[in-house]
Amino acid sequence: MEMLKRIPKGLSTLNRYISYLFKIMIALGLAVMVGIVFYSVISRNYLNASIAWSEELSRIMFVWMVFNGAVLGLYYKEHLGLDIVVTRLKPHQQLIFEIISWILIIFVTRAMILGGHRIVYTIRNARTPALGLPTNIKYMPVVVAGYAMILIAIENLLNSIVGLVEHFTKKKVKEE
Repeated sequence: MEMLKRIPKGLSTLNRYISYLFKIMIALGLAVMVGIVFYSVISRNYLNASIAWSEELSRIMFVWMVFNGAVLGLYYKEHLGLDIVVTRLKPHQQLIFEIISWILIIFVTRAMILGGHRIVYTIRNARTPALGLPTNIKYMPVVVAGYAMILIAIENLLNSIVGLVEHFTKKKVKEE
């Protein structure tokens, strides 16, 4: 049991660093994106010069920020959920639903990663029109965020399993 408790603790430390990295990426991405869009608007309205690459780059950065935000939403457990039924259950039953939920999240995220890899591989030689960047840079956040979400889900799944085992262990000790 003690060995099982160590794994989520190690993952927790790793996930904390990953979430910090994603926060920094979001903050920097937002600052750069605001600067690019501001420069583009000023250039278009006051200099009569449209910047072709600004829209493309801001769109790519927006996609990255959305997926980074999804990772942070999962890390802080801020994703949408309907818990009307679950809140009325006993604590050990809630843990069972949590375990099922984390398993489903892992399966869906795995499908997201596989689909993302397939897209990235399919368009590996294409380039964006204005910047000439590899086109798969637009789809890479699906894969990167997917792996981070899998780590977060595994940590929470193991914590739920440990909680359930501890619940039944305490219950068994009380009965004896």
